[in-house]
Amino acid sequence: MPEVLEKYPIIPAKKHRFEWMRSSAQAYKEISQQQGQIQKVSGTVKCFGLQNIMQTGYILPSWFDITVNTGSDPNKFEFAIPEGIDSYLKARGFDRSLVGWFSGTESALTVPTPTNSLKTLLKICTPWTVSVPKGLRLLFMPIPYPDQPDFSAVHGILEPGDFYDVNAIIQIHRRPGQLHIPAGTPLCQMIVVRDEDPEVSIELQDHNNRQLEIANRFKTGHSFITKYK
Repeated sequence: MPEVLEKYPIIPAKKHRFEWMRSSAQAYKEISQQQGQIQKVSGTVKCFGLQNIMQTGYILPSWFDITVNTGSDPNKFEFAIPEGIDSYLKARGFDRSLVGWFSGTESALTVPTPTNSLKTLLKICTPWTVSVPKGLRLLFMPIPYPDQPDFSAVHGILEPGDFYDVNAIIQIHRRPGQLHIPAGTPLCQMIVVRDEDPEVSIELQDHNNRQLEIANRFKTGHSFITKYK
C-alpha cells in the first residue's frame, strides 16, 4: 500500500517528536535561563535513561482513525472507523479485518490489565509484515512515555522467522468514556535485540569501582546544570 508507506511509515523512534517532550524541553530551557546560575537545575529532557529508551528502535503508527467507546462493563466496547476506508481496502485487495479483539471474558485469551481499564484487548491490524533474521529477535513494547496515555500496547517478542503480520495489541485505559486515536498516532515501539542473553556477573563493589563512582559524583555535582556528554 504505497499511500500508507508515504503518509504513515514506520519510522526510527529518534525521529518522532512527542508534544509533551517539546513542552518539557522548553520549560527546562526557561528554568535554566532563570535559575541556572544559582541552583541545581534538573529536567526530564536531560534524563539519559529516558531519552535512550525513547530514541531506540522504531515506532509503528496507526494508519486509520479509530474511536473506542467504553462503559461500566469492563468487557464491552464499541468502536468506529471511517466508512470510506472500505472501498480503498477492497481496491487494494486487503481482506483482513482492521480491528479485532481478545475477549476479556475468556480466560485463555486474557492478560492482566490495570484497574478500570477495558479487559478486552484490541488488535489493530496493519498492512506491514516483518522478517526477523537468525540471531535476532524483535521486541514489541508500549510507547514508554506517550502523548496519549489512555491506551498502551502489550509486550511481545518475535522469534527469527519470515513474513510475520505486524499488529498492535492494545489495552484501553479510558473507561468509561470515549477514546479517539487519530491516524498517525504511535501505537507501539519495536526494538531489535539479540537472540541470546549475555552472561551477567554480579559482584561486590571493589576499590576501583568505588573510585569511579566517587569521580562520577564530581562530574554530575560540580555544576548547576549537568552536562552528560
